[in-house]
Amino acid sequence: MITDLTAQPIRFTADIPAWQRLLEALGARLLLERPGWLVYAVGSGRVALHQASDAQPPGTALAFSTTTPVPEAVAAAAAAGVPITLGHPDHGEAGVVSAPDGTTFTLDAPTPVEEDGPPADRRLVSLPIWYARDTATARGILEGIGARARLVADDGTWTDLACDGGGLAAVHHADAPALELAFEWDADVEEALALLTEAGVRAALIDETYSRTVQVADPDGIKEVWINERQSDHYGYTRH
Repeated sequence: MITDLTAQPIRFTADIPAWQRLLEALGARLLLERPGWLVYAVGSGRVALHQASDAQPPGTALAFSTTTPVPEAVAAAAAAGVPITLGHPDHGEAGVVSAPDGTTFTLDAPTPVEEDGPPADRRLVSLPIWYARDTATARGILEGIGARARLVADDGTWTDLACDGGGLAAVHHADAPALELAFEWDADVEEALALLTEAGVRAALIDETYSRTVQVADPDGIKEVWINERQSDHYGYTRH
């Protein structure tokens, strides 16, 4: 059984300093730094920054870690029906998930902590979003690696899942597969807006029908980065 699963999405970017300003304004704490590779702890979960390249342009990749030894985690996920193999990508041994829609991601050992400092602001939660036509399959894969459904839309278009080791992951219905890095703010989201504004990061408060969100200009100019206030209106949703 996979335990202590942690969401650690990877953001490939051509502007690492801008992403650092964004994360640090929201209270993220640097854990590890290598040339072109940084890992931050947030209040729940982690976020990695990776220098973009021609081979890997700006965008988001799913990634998770677990304290379960990787070969055991891969065997447990495979037994649960996850399309996963034990591989050796450029960063070392990892489980490699290859979903039917072409989405791939890794399951790794936890990133070591090499930078001491105060704890990350508990309000910020990592929330990578997997857009998929077949949301049931995507959800099943995430549950098969140890995530647990938390909030499910009655129409099946949205499921967010909690990771026991920290962070969330969500599945959202879409016509084509895609990945996006978003966040949840476990408090009044206007607090996040104030922190960003004070740090000189351009952001705006949007009042959605289900909750409020702060939208931040993406440093790579892709799409606004969404910081969603934790949802309190559960009409049309089932909370697990």
